[in-house]
Amino acid sequence: MRDWIARHRFPIVVTLLLLLPLPLMYIHGRQDSGTSPAQRVTVGVAGVAQRGMGAIVGGLGSIFSDYVLLVNLHEDNQRLVADNERLMGEALTAKRLAVENAELRRLLGLAEARKDLEMAPARVVARELTPLYRVARVSVELPEDRTVAQDMAVVTPLGLVGRVVQAAGSVGDVMLLTDGRSRVAAEVLGRGILGMISGPGRPDEMHVRLQVGLSEAPLEEGAVIMTSGHDQVFPRGVEIGYVTNPSGRRQGGAYVEYDVTLSVNPGAISHAMVVLRNRRGGPGPAGR
Repeated sequence: MRDWIARHRFPIVVTLLLLLPLPLMYIHGRQDSGTSPAQRVTVGVAGVAQRGMGAIVGGLGSIFSDYVLLVNLHEDNQRLVADNERLMGEALTAKRLAVENAELRRLLGLAEARKDLEMAPARVVARELTPLYRVARVSVELPEDRTVAQDMAVVTPLGLVGRVVQAAGSVGDVMLLTDGRSRVAAEVLGRGILGMISGPGRPDEMHVRLQVGLSEAPLEEGAVIMTSGHDQVFPRGVEIGYVTNPSGRRQGGAYVEYDVTLSVNPGAISHAMVVLRNRRGGPGPAGR
């Protein structure tokens, strides 16, 4: 019995405090009207008990209400987070599709502008990265009804990417202009100066070298370098890049060498055009 009372002493005390005013009020009601000491004690005890119980009940109600609100708020937050992630995913997909559509529209414009070339759109399916995160090699894939062949030029609306060196069905590996084996017959736009573009052999660089004859007039900053078509591989009139720091030109043997910054960053393209043949029978894979 003592153990039970000890365990439940709090509710017993509260119950006694609540019930104590009842007999006191009953006794007072049988006495004469007026404020007696017993009445004052009864009212005081009852007031204290009511205030205590009111505070307890109010606190418990507030805690319960806050808990319910927090549970609902947590569920709302989870739902909002899920909606936000979904919307962000949809927005990123829309941006990616917009970029791809813009790139494809530019490729279509290139095909319309170069009616002399038969080209097919290709998708970049692989990139080989160097330790410095430069692209050393890319692979392109044509539609299934098209076949890639060696020495086909790969171009974009911005300029030349390289040429196919290995082909298997509709997939081909492209040698970039920065490759040490790369050679492109070139000319300076509007100057009639012919030269040769060679790769530095260091994939971490984004420029190539232009060699022109010693007798040629010095080139200016920003001079545009185009393909000349004399190598019978690359069609004429495709932009390669532009001369940078002409004051740093170097003489080597019978040539003067300039640094040329490439117009196309191979790491930033996802689509390109593969030149299948030259319709006019000029320089190009079909004209050899």
